[in-house]
Amino acid sequence: MQAINRDRLNANSRMTLAAFVESAYVPWTKEERRASTSKGHHEIWRNYLREPAGDLRIREFRTVDANRLLRAIAKDRDLTRTTLQHIKSVMSTIFTYAKNEGVFDGANPVEGALVPRNTREPGSTYAYDLGQVSQILRVLPLLAKSVVATAAFAGLRRGELRGLEWSDYTGTSLTINRSIWRSVVNLPKTRASRASVPVIRPLAVILDEYRRAMGYPRAGVIFHGGDGLPINVDSFTRKIVRPVLQANRIPWCGWHGFRRGLASNLYATGAQDILVQRILRHAKAHVTRDCYIKVFDTAVFSAMEKLEAQV
Repeated sequence: MQAINRDRLNANSRMTLAAFVESAYVPWTKEERRASTSKGHHEIWRNYLREPAGDLRIREFRTVDANRLLRAIAKDRDLTRTTLQHIKSVMSTIFTYAKNEGVFDGANPVEGALVPRNTREPGSTYAYDLGQVSQILRVLPLLAKSVVATAAFAGLRRGELRGLEWSDYTGTSLTINRSIWRSVVNLPKTRASRASVPVIRPLAVILDEYRRAMGYPRAGVIFHGGDGLPINVDSFTRKIVRPVLQANRIPWCGWHGFRRGLASNLYATGAQDILVQRILRHAKAHVTRDCYIKVFDTAVFSAMEKLEAQV
């Protein structure tokens, strides 16, 4: 009788994992999640999960299946532990959604699965120090200089850089109202991200210079190539930023390196905790402490003095 009662939940509980993900889960992520999140989940399913797990039936899936699947993926692919944790997270979300749809009942079978320990550790994340930021800003043309300075001193993510409008800038703060991924306009990443970011003096000087060069616009996208449309950050980096830096023998280590180094650079100049947290917009202090504090040498202090002199 218990088996019969369980089957009353939904005839779709007999579905394979592949049928459920492709007919229900992927369309749900497209409707309910950010476009970038939906794309990421679909890629993990397609690249790692569909072939080895697609034929398993949802109602028969157990923790041991998730565990074996993670071990098999780790054995066949040279993946970091972080990537395997992402794969596990996507599997878990699939079953959470299946429970909400009545396709699966009981405890989420993925939550108890163990990520293999003998996997490759992720590489160290890179963070620019102030000396490197100063060096980069010194050689870039004004538009690129303004974009990099906003990433380096306000900690904006790439989508947030694209979404900035002049109405968001007061001269002393930037309000993060939107984030643009490809052609999709979203709210910023989290509720904490939808906040006003203090603009420190070096950034204000650069943005004011850029605004003056643009004819003092009061509305519209801040960073564009003359057509009024938000810059494509990847194309902009490839065509403008990297060639200039390469010509000056300055290494490029990606946009997120500015955000990673920001907390350390601010602390090195004597900034208070509240300013650092407001700029990074972290809801939890331990995220700033554990992930965004990098140790730089004493050259950071003199770099800020030089930067102040430049601007």
